[in-house]
Amino acid sequence: MHTSREEISLSINRWMEENKPEALSFASKLVQIESVNHPPTGNEAEYQRFIAEWMRSQEAEVDLYELSEVPGLREHAAYMDSRSYDNRPNVVGRFFGGGQGRSLMFSGHADTVYEGTEAWTHPPFSGTIDSGKLYGRGAYDMKGGMAAALMAVKCLQELNIPIAGKVYVESVVDEEHGGANGTLAGRLRGPNPDMAIIPEPSNMKLYPAHLGGGIWKATFTGQSGIGFAGEELLSALEATIDFANLLRAYDAYRKENLEVPVWWDGARKAEVTLIRIMSGDVNRELQEKLPATGELNFWIEGYPGMTGEDIIADLWTFYEAQLSNYPLLQKCKPQIQPLIRYLSASEMKNDDKTAQFLELTAGCGVKALGHSPEPPTGAPFACDGFMFNLYSNTSALILGPCGGNAHAADEFLDIASYEVLIRWYAEMIIDWCGLLEEDV
Repeated sequence: MHTSREEISLSINRWMEENKPEALSFASKLVQIESVNHPPTGNEAEYQRFIAEWMRSQEAEVDLYELSEVPGLREHAAYMDSRSYDNRPNVVGRFFGGGQGRSLMFSGHADTVYEGTEAWTHPPFSGTIDSGKLYGRGAYDMKGGMAAALMAVKCLQELNIPIAGKVYVESVVDEEHGGANGTLAGRLRGPNPDMAIIPEPSNMKLYPAHLGGGIWKATFTGQSGIGFAGEELLSALEATIDFANLLRAYDAYRKENLEVPVWWDGARKAEVTLIRIMSGDVNRELQEKLPATGELNFWIEGYPGMTGEDIIADLWTFYEAQLSNYPLLQKCKPQIQPLIRYLSASEMKNDDKTAQFLELTAGCGVKALGHSPEPPTGAPFACDGFMFNLYSNTSALILGPCGGNAHAADEFLDIASYEVLIRWYAEMIIDWCGLLEEDV
């Protein structure tokens, strides 16, 4: 029996030192299981079943279910009806819960983006460990964070720490590429605990709020050819470039004029980003004439309360006001359509429970980090947190490891932060969910 809370923390530290190889091997194994999202499908099944079996081996109550089993999912207002979910199950496991303590969920996504065609220093699904880094697609976003949550549970189990409240670990499908239907399915099926942590790569920062964002495509139709007869031609490529410059001006305008919520005071503001430009007949052996078509994909971020429709309406207002500066766009107006759902920005509920949870999380961070974490701020990215914050009674805090190159070649997890995160999560489970009275 542990005699004090301080002794428990020391035991957690000792367990981590003794079990570093196993914890690292586990994270590497998750990276080695390919679970790439290929909209409208994905190959998360093997990964999800591995997680389910691992949790069963740790005596969890496990629910492995197909999204088609969730009543009301397809009819829900937040459901995006453009994906297929055959053999793409969600999984959630319940640990502990022998008393009346508060409940906590760690919810992460199983899917990763495509490994790409860029050259990797280490193969993208090798899970290679080198110089303090674990390499591989998904290592940083977000298998490292999920591995930390599962290792934190195992740590407390092996130390025989009697946790009063229920602890859930949930792995959902289809978060990348504007997904989040898997997360919505989890909220409709449950459980919906007192609080949730999303182990997205936050670089050990506390993010009680996150940006929203969407990808749109602007298409342009010009007049192609060579003007041998003096006919008027219209370059769709030049119109596309003009619209790209207008978007850059719109980005500056928003940063100057948008009201910034308090979570993003002093942080990176919502941005407009150009993603891809294409023009002309890409199959033509040699482009010897003005291109008749142009296409520009772009990403626009928003703050809580904004919708995708609001953002595009504001863009059109700016477009009309700036049109005199872009005469080509007067003749070649873009057609704009969304390529993914708009991922809503959201924030945790502004109540006493959230304030208590953030204070407790910071306190546990001191134990794990050895110093106070940075004050909570808004995440500079979009994620599926809005499915908790907007469509359930559970608020979600984003807290995950350090690393780099997310969605790019040589994605990596910082191993030292992973080990600290395991301890941080374990401390949070204890302080939020409580201990059985007969122990401490």
